[in-house]
Amino acid sequence: MKNSISIFLLMIMMSVLLAFAISCNPPKEDKLAQVKRDIQTERENMRKELNDLRENINTQIEKIDQRLENASDEVKEKLQDVRKELEADRNEVDKTLDEVKDATEETWDDIKKGTEKTFAKVKNKVKSASESIAALFDK
Repeated sequence: MKNSISIFLLMIMMSVLLAFAISCNPPKEDKLAQVKRDIQTERENMRKELNDLRENINTQIEKIDQRLENASDEVKEKLQDVRKELEADRNEVDKTLDEVKDATEETWDDIKKGTEKTFAKVKNKVKSASESIAALFDK
């Protein structure tokens, strides 16, 4: 009888320990799935921001193209310079979009840092270009 009680108590104690061990360490697959979802969400957000920036660049280029026809020679030259800069910025955004698309879990952190730097730099350049265009026609 004592053996039966001891075995029963030992089984209960082992069940409690097993339940505790399982609850403390969630399966690694769940953590991996969470990381994949986080990376996917970050990737989609970056792609959206980069696409929005690209559209902004395209809008600025269209504005330049519309104004080139009626601009003086001096203004045309300045507009063409700004247009070339915007085209280079658009190419940089396209390259960054490809890097984001091709990023793996292993390369994501580096790609993310580089993308954030590129985004900030190009966004500031586009803002500056927009101001330059406006200044040319405010004269």
